[in-house]
Amino acid sequence: MARLSEGDGHAVYVVGVSDNGEVVGISDEEMLHTVSTIKRMARQLDNASIVSVEKRRLGPSGRLVAEVRLAQKTPLPQTELRVAVLGDHGAGKSTVLGCLTYDEPDDGHGSARLSLMRHQHELESGRTSSITFSAIGFAADAQVQNYANNRSAEQIYQRSQHVVTFVDTCGHAKHLKTTARAITGCSPHMFCVVVAADAGKVTAATREYLQIAMALDIPLLVVISKMDVAAKASFAALMRDLLDTLDTVLPARSKCVVNNIADYQSLADDTMSRGVVPIFTTSAVRTIGFSELTRVLGRSRTKRSGSGTFTNEPFEFHVEHLYSID
Repeated sequence: MARLSEGDGHAVYVVGVSDNGEVVGISDEEMLHTVSTIKRMARQLDNASIVSVEKRRLGPSGRLVAEVRLAQKTPLPQTELRVAVLGDHGAGKSTVLGCLTYDEPDDGHGSARLSLMRHQHELESGRTSSITFSAIGFAADAQVQNYANNRSAEQIYQRSQHVVTFVDTCGHAKHLKTTARAITGCSPHMFCVVVAADAGKVTAATREYLQIAMALDIPLLVVISKMDVAAKASFAALMRDLLDTLDTVLPARSKCVVNNIADYQSLADDTMSRGVVPIFTTSAVRTIGFSELTRVLGRSRTKRSGSGTFTNEPFEFHVEHLYSID
């Protein structure tokens, strides 16, 4: 994959030449196994194939050398949706993302979030203090690409026609500047505000995130987490407060609790046009609600300007972290 990227979609493997450049050749059987191995490598990349194998036999030894040329298939235009995941501390943002991107249930003690945490103190406290990125993708046949069936984010991007990039932010007020940097620096297309089902009411931090969505006029969806631990009375109180808050902050947008609806495409279109705020009820322990959330994200598209608009414009690169290695 790296060689294809470096060669702008093309790569050449020279077989039968040693590392120091000496032409030594290999036997017919070794050539057969080598070309077969390269074919398997190309198949694993999904969008690459061998286009030619040029062999030559060396003088008296009869050994073979070859040039094996690979090329990537012309990819379909790729779309990206950047989603900033916001919420108060303890709401379960990282756990929701871990379950969504790794397709694995949580153990009830935050196991799903461990793969997203970067620092030891985050693992010990359970609180995110830095910006982390994760992704899911959707292939041309709508098959979901995540970390369960891909080795890396790069492979998800390679195999997907539509990619959803999640920006996991900090929930604690102590790290508000870091969260603000994620909102302003990552240019999200959508906000995903996570609210704990057992919270009983909408917290001040959650109200602020909803107000920011209103001020920026950005599409919004709400994910209610921890449905497995919420008492009925607590959840009912939360829903009343949440709907009242949304009516106050975003009165022009309809509210919709998503539960096995028939037309996910219309819901996605209405969400991106700021006509509706969908509310998803989820449980990372029981993996409830993630199928509906994934379907809406897979159908959500941003309005893009003409291709090549910014090709010749200067760009800005953000340095997130500095490391000192002794």
